Amino acid sequence: MSGALKKLEIVSYTDDKFNTEQGRFSMMVNPAEYSEKSEIKYNERQSVGEHSPTFKGFGGKYFSLKFILDNTGAIKDSLPIDDCIKQLEMVTEKYVGSTHQTPFLKIVWGTLNFKGRLKSKDVKYILFSGEGEPIRAEVTLKISLYIDVVTDEKEKNSSSPDLSHLFTIKAGDTLPKLCMEVYGSIGYVAEVARVNGLSGFRNLPPGTKLLFPPLSDKN
Repeated sequence: MSGALKKLEIVSYTDDKFNTEQGRFSMMVNPAEYSEKSEIKYNERQSVGEHSPTFKGFGGKYFSLKFILDNTGAIKDSLPIDDCIKQLEMVTEKYVGSTHQTPFLKIVWGTLNFKGRLKSKDVKYILFSGEGEPIRAEVTLKISLYIDVVTDEKEKNSSSPDLSHLFTIKAGDTLPKLCMEVYGSIGYVAEVARVNGLSGFRNLPPGTKLLFPPLSDKN
């Protein structure tokens, strides 16, 4: 263990495999904190008597980072604030012509290794020289988690027809309508009726709970 101070780095890549590095931005001063936010989606289809929405799937995951850029003279060899901002933009926002996309980012510091893409940047200028030049700024970055296609397929949310669904019937619902919603086809109406022991499917009493089995169970 060397004990040397490690600076947080933002590394940008031109490809989603994170193989071709485009640039790096190192913090002048390491952040005092960073945060992660996750979102969960719920199905708002509720009948009278239901007290909470049912799980639908996972939403986005975001990483927020706030840090200081300083050119007051307190930090050796510091650059003008405007130059620092331009350097940050080159790393995090520069359009990649070959892929027609903004770069893929990796946030690296200690045990932190977050892969994503810039969602927003906020720069707050908080100190100025006598000539009006900014000499200190506070930067906040919000980065959306990037998940590759293979991982995304493994983490499909419950809107997938390959997963079981339990619906509580509401006024106006029909079995063909729900089959279209779940499977994208009305061809499974008879099978869903059989699974749920229905003798018919034209009149579904509100409040009835119906199970829609995964496609894999019916193949």
